[in-house]
Amino acid sequence: MDEKTVDLRVRRTRKLLQEAFLKLMSQKSFQAITVQDISAEAMVNRSTFYDHFVDKYALMEYTVSEQFREQLMSKLPDQDHYSVENLRALITTMWEYFGGIHGQCQHAAEQERMLFQSQVMNVVKKVLTNWLSDPLGKVEDELAVAVTSWAIYGGTHYWAENKPEGTGEELADLLILILDGMPQTHRSLHQR
Repeated sequence: MDEKTVDLRVRRTRKLLQEAFLKLMSQKSFQAITVQDISAEAMVNRSTFYDHFVDKYALMEYTVSEQFREQLMSKLPDQDHYSVENLRALITTMWEYFGGIHGQCQHAAEQERMLFQSQVMNVVKKVLTNWLSDPLGKVEDELAVAVTSWAIYGGTHYWAENKPEGTGEELADLLILILDGMPQTHRSLHQR
């Protein structure tokens, strides 16, 4: 559902639940957090929680997706088109966001980190799909999006493991060199 069409009270309640969830994630593991904990922290009834989310996993997915999407949209120069500037913004935002997740969710187990990352990847895939304004065909578009999103994720993960003192800008420079052929490959496949 489009956030702009959602009632203000609904958005406010979801925001309270998100903030409560993030605060609790900085204090204890995801597995240890209950819906009752989240409801109490947000100062809403459990039934109100269930009016908005099926369970804590749905809240986590929504929170991560919305947080990353908002952060990314605020940094993209032109949200609807591929450009080097947009690609740079996408890479640096992913780097910053993953760093923020680790900071906010210190107690998250590997399984929860993977769930967080999959939600970020879903947003990245939607953005990349939107950038393919000259469609190749369903299979080719999906492959281009999958390869590019995984390359960005893989580069971000590698950078975090091997160059933790590196910056998002340095990472973006390197990945852009590697991914530079993306628009040319897209055009050449389309011309076949």
